[in-house]
Amino acid sequence: MDSRIEIVAVARDGRTVVQSIRGGGHFAARQTGQGVVHLVGTAAGPLGGDRAVVDVHVQPGARLKVRSAGATIIQPGRLRPDSVMELNLRVDEGSWLDLATEPTVVCQGAQHENRTTLSLTGDGQARLMEQVLLGRAYEGPGAWAGRTVITRDGSPVLRHTLRSAVVAVGGTRVISTLVRTDLPAARADTRGDAVALPLSAGGLLVTATGRDLLPVQADLGSLEAEPETVEPETVQ
Repeated sequence: MDSRIEIVAVARDGRTVVQSIRGGGHFAARQTGQGVVHLVGTAAGPLGGDRAVVDVHVQPGARLKVRSAGATIIQPGRLRPDSVMELNLRVDEGSWLDLATEPTVVCQGAQHENRTTLSLTGDGQARLMEQVLLGRAYEGPGAWAGRTVITRDGSPVLRHTLRSAVVAVGGTRVISTLVRTDLPAARADTRGDAVALPLSAGGLLVTATGRDLLPVQADLGSLEAEPETVEPETVQ
């Protein structure tokens, strides 16, 4: 099963307006507040053999938050174990995207790949957070790979790949990443099993792993800097 959701946010009279939400399949999208959209699962999966695509376009001056209503459960299909989730994100000049969904749970026997492509224009900025749990309680882990590609005005900002086969050792079940493009003074740091690395073009990449979700979330949050002004100004 292939599915696609398209979300477009625009700035209008100093406010962010979700101009359009189209598509369906694995997910529906619902506006839950001004400049806030939640993804809601409407079908099982993605299952083995499925491909789900989410396109988000934040037009000049708009500020959009994308969340999810619950965890995404990835299970193997009857005929094949592999599935793909694609996030295609465009953030225009003077706009801001904050995308942080609930965890993706990769069940035993599943093989899931997440592909995130973020295209920034001008001083557009973004915050992206991904959380992955390998296996449900009392079962073995599934396999996961995550690829993040970020460009600004066509120039590379980040090319980053993680694979559970490499990082999930010694009982590790949780893999979380956080990318913020808006922190020019970011510094390298560590906290527990979390590592923060500054990006050469400006920004911060934090990777955290562990056995349990809550401690990993705490390590990730502690390394996320909070400058007083990091987001684009509200449109007047």
